Amino acid sequence: MDLSGAMAVDLKKAYRRPGSKEEGQNGSDAAAPNPYSSPASSMTSASSLSKSGNQRAEAIAEAHRGRVEAEAQAYLDATMRKTEARAQRLQDKVERQRMYEEAKALESHKREEQRADQVVHNAEVKADKILARARQESQRIKSHANEETEKSIANAHTKAERMKAEIEEAKRRELADIVDRVQQMIVIGQLPSQHEPSNLVKKVKQFACYI
Repeated sequence: MDLSGAMAVDLKKAYRRPGSKEEGQNGSDAAAPNPYSSPASSMTSASSLSKSGNQRAEAIAEAHRGRVEAEAQAYLDATMRKTEARAQRLQDKVERQRMYEEAKALESHKREEQRADQVVHNAEVKADKILARARQESQRIKSHANEETEKSIANAHTKAERMKAEIEEAKRRELADIVDRVQQMIVIGQLPSQHEPSNLVKKVKQFACYI
């Protein structure tokens, strides 16, 4: 039996029929003997009136009881429908809230994943920039080193050539001076002095082929 049926049974049990004692009293009051009638006719008339009154009272009570049960059942059904509808609305609201919170959590998770990926991407971009700058700096250092090396080599070569030229020029002047002095010695018949620097004698012997 469902809830509405159970409530209907309870309502039927709760309705109390008029008491037979009270009905008897009411019937006896309604069927009071007529003092002017005979005893036999009075008893028959009283019995008929009592029976008719009881039937009418029972019919009225039954009709009232049926109306009460019908209205109570209708009220119960309406109340149950309202309660179920309200409960369903609350459940729907809870479900919508759950779906909203779930979507919000998923969206938050998606944003966090995107932020994590962005952190990695930013680090990669930063690393690429650092690597590019490092490569540029390395290339600049290498270029500067090449320039400095070439410059140093060129300077060393130029310096060596200049020094060689100066040495050659000094040697030529010194040889010319020695040749002139030796020629003068030969012309005047003068021997080299013992006080002549030894290196000059060596130079005379060394460059005698130029005479």
